[in-house]
Amino acid sequence: MSYRYAYITGCLILFLFWLLIFLKRKDLRREMLWASFWGMPFGFVDFFLIPTYWNPDSLFGFTQKYGVGIESFIFLFVMAGIASVIYEFLRKKKPVKLVYGGRSHFWLLVFIPLAYIAMSILFPSKAVYNLMIVGAVGAIVTAYLRRDLWKQIFASAFIFSFLYFGVFLLVSLIFKGSVEHFYNLKNTWGILVLGVPLEEIGVAFFVGAFWSTIYEYTKAYREKKIT
Repeated sequence: MSYRYAYITGCLILFLFWLLIFLKRKDLRREMLWASFWGMPFGFVDFFLIPTYWNPDSLFGFTQKYGVGIESFIFLFVMAGIASVIYEFLRKKKPVKLVYGGRSHFWLLVFIPLAYIAMSILFPSKAVYNLMIVGAVGAIVTAYLRRDLWKQIFASAFIFSFLYFGVFLLVSLIFKGSVEHFYNLKNTWGILVLGVPLEEIGVAFFVGAFWSTIYEYTKAYREKKIT
């Protein structure tokens, strides 16, 4: 069976969720686009994950040639946009500018990627776990500095990881055997949840937690219930 289209299929399914939110909530479009375009360059993480953690077939064979593929950046674009607004979408909230003491903070957008790169150079065989660690650190730091956002961080982590798990499961059912074909399971915990590697759920949880409030923290916004 050909698995060349498995990765892009997962991206397209997630894009349908992205598009649904984008079309239904005009008030969240600015945040979605901001988060998606900032998140897209982080597709470079596949460079550290391939081939130690996984080695997916891709369009034009780019992942095998260069360590990253077109799908890597599409995936991060879509995932970043969804993670940033999934809580607001379900809770019917929108971001508004802080009235007092609100100023932009971009340092986390620089520190977290640099920390991940440094850790993955030092511990290349642990790249996927490094991703979970920096995501958790980013979420904890954000929650500490902006305690009004802790509920959104915690809830978003669960909601986003549940959505990601569902999409992953669907793709693995469409492309049977893709998990065993793509992943170096001997280099993982070896725990599969309905066929989904536990690491995938962990990354979605911790990175989703961090990215869920990156817009609010960076741009000094807070959540407000829609009236």
